[in-house]
Amino acid sequence: MERKGVQMGNSGNHGRQERDNELVISYLEMRKAIGFMGFFIPTAMLLYALLTGDPLRSSISSYYYSPMREVFVGGLLAIAVFMWSYRGYREPGRLITDRLVARCAAVAITLGSLSPTDPPRVEAGLQPAATAGPGNGGALECLLNNGPTADHPSVDYNLMQCLLGPELGPRLHIAAAAVFLLALAVFCLVLFVRDDSPPEATAPEKQAEHRIYRICGWIIIASMALIAFLWLTDLDVALAALRPVFWLEALACFAFATSWLIKGRTMRPVVRMMARRL
Repeated sequence: MERKGVQMGNSGNHGRQERDNELVISYLEMRKAIGFMGFFIPTAMLLYALLTGDPLRSSISSYYYSPMREVFVGGLLAIAVFMWSYRGYREPGRLITDRLVARCAAVAITLGSLSPTDPPRVEAGLQPAATAGPGNGGALECLLNNGPTADHPSVDYNLMQCLLGPELGPRLHIAAAAVFLLALAVFCLVLFVRDDSPPEATAPEKQAEHRIYRICGWIIIASMALIAFLWLTDLDVALAALRPVFWLEALACFAFATSWLIKGRTMRPVVRMMARRL
């Protein structure tokens, strides 16, 4: 009886360990998926420009008005789904938690993907077509007559654009993008640097991971600040040929993706190399 009880106890422990292992694996896979999507979106836009000869757009968001629209929107919504499903560590009593920040990021990126930036001709400093946007007949007429126009030959207005109008929609896009990037910076600078590294990690590896997270977080913050500076000073127009906003957005995406892949234990060689330098 005693041996049977021990066996049953061991069986229960094995069951719990298996469930814990499956949970760890699922979190790692989700982190990897988020990281890979962060690398995929700007890389896909770059490959499109290289393979088709189409000039690089002024920003990643501008690819909404291109044949890459489905890739752009689909990639953002995929990140939103992963973020909404991500719970991270449950820490009762903490104001800032993985789940809260992940869901803020998910809502923000969803709104940003459904509320696109200004159409191409507006980017060039021209006014939107009076017959294309919501304003002559309201949102219903906009939806019924949302095909391409002479001034916007490649624009099909979506529901959010028709409901919000040509001014509020792009502003919502910018605000949502800012909230999303800030949430990613919070992950890097606050949540990921809490001491939750795996037990097998050595002290130098923990320090290396935390250093990488902080570097990625500050890259995201610096990229946002530089983009805001370019917009406020109109330097983005003066430097339009260099596509500074696109490259800063891509840099922020790569930093965000790197942090999540490190968290998903995908880039262990990078962590070990950093640890050797400490």
